[in-house]
Amino acid sequence: MAVFCALAASGAPTLPAADSGIGVQALVHAGVSVTDLDRALHFYIGQLGLKEAFRLPKPDGTPKLVYLQVNDSTFIEIFPQPAHTPPQSPVVFHIGLVVKNLQDTLHALQANGYALAANAFEKAAKLADDGTYYFMVQDPDGNFIELSQMTPDALEAKASKMLTKLAQSAK
Repeated sequence: MAVFCALAASGAPTLPAADSGIGVQALVHAGVSVTDLDRALHFYIGQLGLKEAFRLPKPDGTPKLVYLQVNDSTFIEIFPQPAHTPPQSPVVFHIGLVVKNLQDTLHALQANGYALAANAFEKAAKLADDGTYYFMVQDPDGNFIELSQMTPDALEAKASKMLTKLAQSAK
């Protein structure tokens, strides 16, 4: 975002708005490299509750990638990598997932075996500067996942009709 703001302020050309018919229309997936597919699927499916949408195989039949469905049009793409493979650059800082109720989600994670810090529920109860409640967790490979609960005053909710509906339903 800081790079985009700097480019916009410098007079550099920017992409047209998404509603102009050209340019970026949606974020459909984020790709995550994992060293242990079963462990990753336990986290994303068994603990976070995502659904497996489909797999693409390598010629030897092992998974090349696994698509996990977040909602109707958003996915997390899991790429199994051998444990000795160095991380690909650039590295994604985190993936942000919106949940209906953050406290309930953390309780469900904990009940499903995810170890939370002793102060997790306290940290998650603090309203962030952007108007959301959030808490960072990590998948088994250390990829950061931001779990956010929208509020009606959340900056993202004010910019998104879908997130506004989610924020209103979380009351």
